[in-house]
Amino acid sequence: MIYLFVIIYGLVHLPFLVSGFGEPDAWRNGLVALNLALGKGYLPARFPGFPVVEMTYGSLAKVFPAEHLWIYTNLMTLILSIVAIYSFYQILRFHKFPHPLALMLILFFIPILFVNVSSSMDYLWTVCFILLAYWFLLKQNSVWGGIFLGLAVGCRLTTMIFLIPFLMFLIWNPVIRPRGDFISQAIKFFIAFVIISLICYLPLFVKYKIDFLTTLYPPRDFIRSGYYIMQYIWGIPGLIALILFLIKGWRQKPDWNWELSFWCLTLFCYLFLFLIKPEKVEYLIPVIPFMVLLIGRFLGKYHLYWLAFLVIINNLVSFGIFEPGKQKFQWIDRGIAWQKLNAYNNYFADAKYLINYPYPPDSTVVAGWRLPGIEYIIDTPSFKSRKKYLEDNRIVFSYERKGFFNNNSYYVFGSFNEKQNDPIDHKRIIYPHSFQK
Repeated sequence: MIYLFVIIYGLVHLPFLVSGFGEPDAWRNGLVALNLALGKGYLPARFPGFPVVEMTYGSLAKVFPAEHLWIYTNLMTLILSIVAIYSFYQILRFHKFPHPLALMLILFFIPILFVNVSSSMDYLWTVCFILLAYWFLLKQNSVWGGIFLGLAVGCRLTTMIFLIPFLMFLIWNPVIRPRGDFISQAIKFFIAFVIISLICYLPLFVKYKIDFLTTLYPPRDFIRSGYYIMQYIWGIPGLIALILFLIKGWRQKPDWNWELSFWCLTLFCYLFLFLIKPEKVEYLIPVIPFMVLLIGRFLGKYHLYWLAFLVIINNLVSFGIFEPGKQKFQWIDRGIAWQKLNAYNNYFADAKYLINYPYPPDSTVVAGWRLPGIEYIIDTPSFKSRKKYLEDNRIVFSYERKGFFNNNSYYVFGSFNEKQNDPIDHKRIIYPHSFQK
């Protein structure tokens, strides 16, 4: 079963490998890789950095052509996602879940996971290493558990919070504790974790000291984050069904044990951290496997497969669409995965369109979140002549709106999620490729 699931899941994602790196932050990862390949040194895409992912992509950029680098970085993510699937399956077997297929369908078809399996973001790298760490702890190999958790931290620093529940796991585990060596196991785990984590962030510490930690706390946006948690993870029908299923399943809840305690502690720790920086629902991806494990203990076969069906449908069709900050409601729309993959294709096409737009000399183009894609593509060999033309004519791309009202400043519509009727000089607006369809 597991091998058939992996083959089908991998084949489904193959067509998406050619859609560019993914979201704008993924294009920033591509820029880091390109700079490393060109000998410009390591400058992280965003602080505090994602060194395991960025350094690996930099190695790939030295081997594969920049014009198609995203195929290989996306493929690397897909391979690690398959490792995550296999690790999750082994975890389900260890805990003797009676319906592992249903839980694998739920987890790996949750839209924000499904989409990122074939993109160049760090989320599925992090999930892979966390699941491997947990699996090795279940196998009573604390050293490898610490190594993989350290690699997860090297992909995303906030996963350091998993250190708390994983250490408690070594204390609670009824197999390890009676032997009396749980303290030595915890020490081995901790030492391996610290060594790998420090190695991962050593390049950043050498260059920036502790300053690379200064951007860990962005502004909070609880309403927007709450909506996206509902829509991007379960979907409105899926969330309603999950609540009803849990209410019914609670009457026949399992006996409380160390497994449930560990999963709840893991969920609590990561949700607490999310409340500190709730900007993107994708930040929750590393803890979603433990959420699914908890759900699996309370729902029966019938309810699990119904929930899996609703989660899969949410990739194709979404219901009850309302975005905070926008006076717009739709009963039905394209599914989350459909929307995301279409946005990735548009981002790629828009970047090339904006690079080739006929600007007059001495122009500044305010591109906003489209800037990473523009900067990456313009540095590839196939755009070498266009880059020279832009430099010779002093045409520059900028993220900020500063200087927009100058005579030779252009504004790319849609780059700051603005409304159509914003008070902007429309003579200087460029409507990218995706807005002209």
